[in-house]
Formats: sequence, structure tokens, C-alpha cells
Amino acid sequence: MPPVEETPPLVAEAEPPAPEKVEPTPPPANPLEQAFKDWSSAPELAGALIGYCVFDGEGKLLYGSPLAETALCPASALKTVTAGAAFGLLGPDFRFRTEVLAAGGISPAGTTTGDLVLKGGGDPTLSAEDLDVLAAQLAEKGLKRVEGSLKSDASVFPAEPVNEHWNWGDIGNAYGTGAYGLNVDHNVMSLWFDPGVKEGEPAKFGGSIPALGKTRWDVRVATGPVGSGDGVSIFSSPYAEVVQVRGTVPLGEKGFTVRGSVPNPPKLAEEIFRAALVKRGVTFGGRPHAVEETVPLAAHLSAPLPEIIDHMQLVSDNLEAQSLFLTMGRRADAPAAQVVKEYWEKAGVRFTGLRLIDGSGLARATMITPVDLARVNIAALKGPDGARYLQSLPGSSDGTLKAKRGAMSGVKTEVGFIIRDGKTYPFALMANGLGANVDFWKLRMSLLESIGQ
Repeated sequence: MPPVEETPPLVAEAEPPAPEKVEPTPPPANPLEQAFKDWSSAPELAGALIGYCVFDGEGKLLYGSPLAETALCPASALKTVTAGAAFGLLGPDFRFRTEVLAAGGISPAGTTTGDLVLKGGGDPTLSAEDLDVLAAQLAEKGLKRVEGSLKSDASVFPAEPVNEHWNWGDIGNAYGTGAYGLNVDHNVMSLWFDPGVKEGEPAKFGGSIPALGKTRWDVRVATGPVGSGDGVSIFSSPYAEVVQVRGTVPLGEKGFTVRGSVPNPPKLAEEIFRAALVKRGVTFGGRPHAVEETVPLAAHLSAPLPEIIDHMQLVSDNLEAQSLFLTMGRRADAPAAQVVKEYWEKAGVRFTGLRLIDGSGLARATMITPVDLARVNIAALKGPDGARYLQSLPGSSDGTLKAKRGAMSGVKTEVGFIIRDGKTYPFALMANGLGANVDFWKLRMSLLESIGQ
């Protein structure tokens, strides 16, 4: 037999070494995102809804928090929406106009037939001094007698001057006055009190400035602790004849003054104007007459729009904001909210969840997302009056912040621009549901300081 050849044993080939596993390099952390996570974890913010976004100078979103596209209540930061639209729709040369009209003008004998009409143009800045100047103009033109009566015309705005979504607790107080077609002295009255000799005693009501002769006062104000400040709430409705006053004034502060809204500004303006005319010797016959075509005899123009907006943004004036809002609607003969919304849409803002109730932000039912609020400000800055719009925003002393705040119970908002190292960063920060004792403005400083770093 032939020899059997032995098969050499199989030797397993060594497997090549597995390639070393290389972990992918994580993308660099967004410092804005990390700053927001750290900041929003503060115990004081627990339970609140907070939306935050930051853009670059070209309008590119650099960071948006999880609620950046959720509609929240903006409070007075909504005034930026009104202000920017007013620059675009009314123009920087716009002025409110208040006129005095009469049938047929002033005769050589110094008389007018029919009524003298004080016609409002919705001017939120019209003052008693302005009415006195109008009366002086008529006297200089020789007016001595009005055969009819003096009448006020506030029809340029809707008869209902307050929004149905404004709180009952707001509209009687000075900041919540309605926007009438004829306003005077910001529609604000002052009430003064002398506290009792000890805490808990009734305070003595001293009256109002201006005096409202036909108003009945239902006053239940007590004496509060020393240093307790203004604890008074004023409740009334437009054209009301009864004003309710409740709360406390501090012990030891004689002549303590609080501010409220005048119930009937057109009537008050009419009375002030009549007194200014009578002071100059003008008499009224009060004779009934048929309605005749009227001609203007005198006019008052407000300050130009940019000056009104400067004041509105600085002190967060609700009357000025609402008057501009209604004027934009009247000019377009359409609902003001529709007009303002369409203006911003044409400027490139695509709203999500917008509920535009008023022009001032006093309505808690007004809602806008932080991203959309910031984009409105970006569009305003890029508009033809952008530099003037930016100037109207309140700013920090070092020039690094130009922004408008909004605040009401549980709500804090800030929208505007961080300016650092020659670069501009639009941002919006909105918080709803905050606790009563949260010092939000101090707390938010560390978050804003992270922008542009």
C-alpha cells in the first residue's frame, strides 16, 4: 500500500485587529442654550412658562428655547408691535389734529350761527393748556357770541373707549383709562385723602382734581400702616356717574394723593374749553338749530409721531398706544388688529398663535410668541425709520441694551436688542406664571449678559 500522506493540521489564521472605535466628536455646545438651561433652573422660576430667543444681526435664529414658539402674554412689550407699525402706517410726520368747527364761520359782528363744535382727533396728549390756546385763537379772530351751544365730537374713535378684555380692576385706575376720540390731560384725575389718627380709622376724602361736579363718590378708604403707600383701587366705567374708591392710605401722610381715570373725558374737555371761552368774554345763546355744514375755525396739532412714541415707550403709556392703534384702524377703515397684523405680515413676519386684542398690551388675552415678537422688532429696525425706532426704545446707561419691558401680575417680558462689540443681537424673553415675589428684572441680567459673549 502506498504510504498515506498525513494532512497537516489546520492552523487558524489570526484575525486582523479590529479597528479602534473612534467616538464621534460631539458638536460644540451652544453657549446660549447652556446659559438658558442654567438660568432657567433657578428655583424662583419653577412652574413658570418661559420663552426665550436670540437672533443675529441678519435675523438668523441663534437660539430658541423650547417655548420660543409658544404664544404667551406680552404685557406692555406689545407696544413695540404698535410703535413699529405706526412708523410705517402713519409716518414720522403724523400729528393728531383737534379742531373747532362752526356753521358759516365768524360774522363781522363776532357771532357764529348754530353750535360751536370741539372735534377730537383721538389725540392722547391734548391738554387743558392746548384747549386754552384754541380759545385764545378764536378770541383773536373776533368770536364774541355763539348762537347755539358748545358741543364735543369724539366720533373719530368707537363710542366704547375700553376693550372688553381689559380687567375691571384696571379701567378705573390712571394707567387703564380708555382711548376716547376727545381726550384731555391723559384722562387722569387726582384724588386726595387725609388719613385717620390711627390705623384702621376711615380716611377723609378731600375731592378730585379736576373737580368733577356731577360725579358721585362711593368712598370706603381706611388708614393703613405707616409707609404702606398707595393701597387704593378705583372702580368706574366709561361715562359713569358713580366712582367707587376702595383700599387704604398710609398713616401720617396728610394730603395723600392717588390717581384715577376720568369717567367722561369728552365732557370734561368740553367744560374746560367752555370756561376758557367764557373767560375771554364769549357768550352762548343755546338756541336750537338745524344741522348745517361746518367750517374749521381753529386747530391744534400734537407733537409729531416720534415724540409721542418716545414717551409711550419710556413710561409705557397705555392711552398713547391705544390711540395710535385705533388711528391705524380708522385710517384703513378696518379693524385695527387686522391692519397691524397685515402690516407686519407684509414686512415678512409669519405669525403663529397671534391673538392681537389691543395696542397697549393691557389685555391679558393678547398673545404672541417670543420668536414673533422679536421678528417684529427686527423688521422695525430694518424699516425706513429703523434708526428712529431704535432710538425710541429705552436703553441702558452703557448703551449695550435697547429694549421695551412689559409687566403685570405674574407676567414679565423684555424685547429688543443687545449691542456688543459692534454687533446687534435681537432677543425676546417672556415669562408667564411668575411668583409674586420674584425679582425678575434682576434675575434676568445674567441671561442677557451671555448674549454675544
